[in-house]
Amino acid sequence: MKKLSQGATIGIINPAFKNPNDALEKYDYMVKYLEGLGYKLKFGKTFFAEEGYLAGSDDLRAKDLEEMFLDKEVEAIICMRGGYGCSRMVDKINFDIIKSNPKILCGFSDVTVLLNNIYKHAKIPSLHGLVGIYLGHKKCNEDTNQYFWDAFNKQQLGRILKNPKEVESHTLVSGCAEGVLVGGNLSLLATLCGTDYEVDFTDKIVFIEEVTEEPYQIDRYLSSLRLRGMLNKAKGFIFGYFTDCNPSESKKDGQTVESLIKEYFGSLGKPVITGFACGHDFPFITLPIGVKVKMDADNKTIEILEEIYETNTN
Repeated sequence: MKKLSQGATIGIINPAFKNPNDALEKYDYMVKYLEGLGYKLKFGKTFFAEEGYLAGSDDLRAKDLEEMFLDKEVEAIICMRGGYGCSRMVDKINFDIIKSNPKILCGFSDVTVLLNNIYKHAKIPSLHGLVGIYLGHKKCNEDTNQYFWDAFNKQQLGRILKNPKEVESHTLVSGCAEGVLVGGNLSLLATLCGTDYEVDFTDKIVFIEEVTEEPYQIDRYLSSLRLRGMLNKAKGFIFGYFTDCNPSESKKDGQTVESLIKEYFGSLGKPVITGFACGHDFPFITLPIGVKVKMDADNKTIEILEEIYETNTN
């Protein structure tokens, strides 16, 4: 797999929610941003497709993904948005196509389904990073953009990922652990439980984040993972943002996200970092999924232990 070269073509697809009808006009800032950096864009069929709230049928979205991997002109693929839909079509993907045509896919949130299953079924890494609607957006600060492009353009072996100074992370359980990094959005990890597309936590470092779910809903998802026996199999856990996950007025005297994480993970005897800057907020640290890393809970860092890209490439 090669790093993204200067002037390369980037494929843009929608594997989940559809775009608005005026997508190219509405997301003109993304086009100007990427083209301003010298990249060329190739929009998949799903960029303009719609079927209800989805970007076309399940078959179309799966085929669009495959075609972007097959396209020799495209060097990397960025998902335009998340939302919902990847779990509807993951079983329609021919992962042999992806394995035979390795290139980086980037996205997060609902794209959690694709990132982890590309690693599981095609044995290639991907990036838990920005979706297209944030590229060039005023929300993206310098740190976010730096982490994003460093993940595409630099050799990865030995890189240290750590929160910017303005965002405090915490050590819940001390210690270090090594393993392949998996995970992403909690609700999707729970949704996949018990299927052929379940994320295997065995000997892994697991990253977890969430958005707009109340603590009792997060409790439900965590209990699913625990009852499945997944939590004890992991080597360590890294928790990112839990954005807008506060209890409603009627449940404000109940559990908090912080208390739930402590309850489920504080006594497992595995290193745990909380407040890592990744998920549905900014700054956003792009993480490599399907790559061996070392987590240091005391220093609150992730060190990449495995090279993703071929050496001596542009």
